[in-house]
Amino acid sequence: LLLQGQYPCPSPTWGMRPLRESPTLEGGRESLRKGFSVIELLVVLAVLAVIFAIGAFNARRTLLSQEQAAFLRSLQGLFWEAATEAASRGENLVLHFTGQRLEVRRTDGTALRALDLPPGVSLSLTPGVVARFTPPGKVADQDGRNLRQPLSFTATVGSKTSTSTVSPI
Repeated sequence: LLLQGQYPCPSPTWGMRPLRESPTLEGGRESLRKGFSVIELLVVLAVLAVIFAIGAFNARRTLLSQEQAAFLRSLQGLFWEAATEAASRGENLVLHFTGQRLEVRRTDGTALRALDLPPGVSLSLTPGVVARFTPPGKVADQDGRNLRQPLSFTATVGSKTSTSTVSPI
């Protein structure tokens, strides 16, 4: 016998599901959340920062080694250009080293070509006139005597050392 207001089961909705689930409270917070928490966002940003830093470090090292390799090619080309320039102009030219820069100059001191040493590169040349170039395109030593033997010097690029040799023409 049922009286009005009494139910045969513990709850009036027993055995029935609600049409839509609503979030439940656990410890004062909603169990259904949307998006990322601030901690998760900071962790992702920290990981991305570490990856970016590693990539930037490797890119800088690669760029520096490419700049140093380009300098060695330019150094070889500078000797060739100086000899060619002396022959085409019909005048004596000198290769002058200032410590951080190589310049192809006319005898009056006017610079025609210049090559700056990039960071991490050093040459075993003494500052001053390194070589002279005469009109037929010949290479002479710093005193103006024709080279009887090759002019050799070393270029240190980072941890690598290479020897460059200028042969008499």
